[in-house]
Amino acid sequence: MNKRDYLIKTFSRTKRKDYENYILTAIWHKLDNMNIKPVSQQYVKRQNGRYALMDLYFPQLKIGIEVDEAYHLNNHTEDNLRMDDIISAVYEESIEDFQVYRMDATKSIDEINARIHEVVSIIKNKAAVVKTTLNWMTYEEELSELKQKEYLSIHDNVQFKDIKDIANTVFGKNAKRYQLSYFRVIDKTWLWCPKLSIVENGDTKSVASGWLNLLAEDWTYIDESHQDVAIAKERTKNYMEEMNVGRERAVFAKYKNNLGFNSYRFVGVFKISGVSPDNDEFLRYDRISERVRIIKSTVSKQLES
Repeated sequence: MNKRDYLIKTFSRTKRKDYENYILTAIWHKLDNMNIKPVSQQYVKRQNGRYALMDLYFPQLKIGIEVDEAYHLNNHTEDNLRMDDIISAVYEESIEDFQVYRMDATKSIDEINARIHEVVSIIKNKAAVVKTTLNWMTYEEELSELKQKEYLSIHDNVQFKDIKDIANTVFGKNAKRYQLSYFRVIDKTWLWCPKLSIVENGDTKSVASGWLNLLAEDWTYIDESHQDVAIAKERTKNYMEEMNVGRERAVFAKYKNNLGFNSYRFVGVFKISGVSPDNDEFLRYDRISERVRIIKSTVSKQLES
């Protein structure tokens, strides 16, 4: 998606919120800097474990904007989040110099415009400080930069478009396509890209051909089962094989990002620990690491040598 289409789709999410739309688009246009990437409707996980919605977020500058309208002036946190929101959230505790600026839409137009001017000045000043590294990268450029790193962490807010990009960027593969969502990538490590189940009114619903994949809200474990009782029982009987070989799963959960596109997010490396203590029809996978080593591709190694 080019910048024009991205910006149109991003700001169209506020078209039914008149005051918010006025403030956010005013901030963006007054910045007048196409190297700054805006992200709308970005959830942030606070250090206290709760979530806050940034109406506009600038990830390069670590600045969030929250617009307070009359109907939610005293309601800054959201308790009933979709799993997609939780997966796509950024972690405040992992972001240095994270700043949030509030905009009170109930003020007069003069006061609102004065606040817009104040916040725009702050953003411009911070952008000027980091201008040597300020660059709104394309998706391909983001993947290329990631390849140069040693590890990928759960705190890195990297969105992968498909499984092929995960395998090629993180695990050094050179594939054109992957149809499987679970396969071995290196030694005892398997890549697992589960579709997470939906829980509505206490009932768990599968969105993955009968498989039930429940990720804990803090990402520390995954419970897995199947709607078919026979398959579920067979899995719980034979899990010792996976446990005995010490298989690890690098998990990239599938979700819809803030623009509504399917994406994959790294949520950790997991290892089976046995039957879930919460439900004996599920198997429990505990997170054993918050990061995974990035493997250079065979082609890259040959070029270096």
